[in-house]
Amino acid sequence: MGGLFSSDTESEHDSHSYSSVRSYEPPAPPPAPPCPFTSNPWRTTPAWSEDSESSLREQIKKIQPKWKPTFILVGPVGAGKSSFVNAILSVSKGHKVDRAATERGSKSCTTTYDKYTDKSLLDKFRLRDCMGLEQSAEEGFNIADMVALLKGHVKDGYTFNPRNPISPEHNHWRANPKFEHQTHCVVFVVDANVMHINIPQAYVRKIRELQDAVKRLRVPRVLILTKADVLCKEVHDNITNMFRSVKVREAVKNAGEIFNIPEASIHPVTNYEDEDAIEISWKRNIPLLIALRQITQYANDMIEDVLEHSDSD
Repeated sequence: MGGLFSSDTESEHDSHSYSSVRSYEPPAPPPAPPCPFTSNPWRTTPAWSEDSESSLREQIKKIQPKWKPTFILVGPVGAGKSSFVNAILSVSKGHKVDRAATERGSKSCTTTYDKYTDKSLLDKFRLRDCMGLEQSAEEGFNIADMVALLKGHVKDGYTFNPRNPISPEHNHWRANPKFEHQTHCVVFVVDANVMHINIPQAYVRKIRELQDAVKRLRVPRVLILTKADVLCKEVHDNITNMFRSVKVREAVKNAGEIFNIPEASIHPVTNYEDEDAIEISWKRNIPLLIALRQITQYANDMIEDVLEHSDSD
């Protein structure tokens, strides 16, 4: 008679039946083939060491702009813009930060013109996030809004409306922006994994239209390739393999062709979004700091160039 505990006979019968069922489980899929590596790093970078990480921080801190430069993050929905904001703030503060809302989906998580700053690496700069780029002309970031942002016409707190971009009648419109209100570097943020698929032409058209607007105003550009660790398992296992991975190298080249940006201004990185550990890693910080160093240098260079020309006038 059965009860809470089965008899020995029943247990043996159940165990045999369970084993029979388990024997029909499909075999585990074979492991993914390793990513091919180049014999030498395809990019010259600082050594992978804690001293290099500290040196990169000091180089950024030594930049002393006359005005507080602004750099804006722009990119397709789901590219990891908000995760990149959190990663940069984490590097700056020395601990993990979750200030920018992140969400997986087909719609932009960012709907307002948001500003991020802190009292460490970014105390002399303004980091801003804006709505994601979508395929449809009536969804996502509107190119007319980008032109207004670049020129400094948009005030803090503006809510993006893809179908109705900002105009002089809007209460967040700045009629007479100063140079300090303008954008001093545009940072495109793209998922590295997307560079290995056929990107929809609707995206490409929007990207090129956006690029034309940025280039007309002579604003420097940098491109961030996020999720490089997802692209290559060996990079996920050991980030020091980043600049020897053929897959990451191909993603950089493809991004350069699509965005018409020099490869030296394209930076593969890994964010802290999917990390189980609560601590930040100096190894993971190095690619992020290399990218941030170039962004801050470019923004400062633009300010110095404008000041130099104004003095000569």
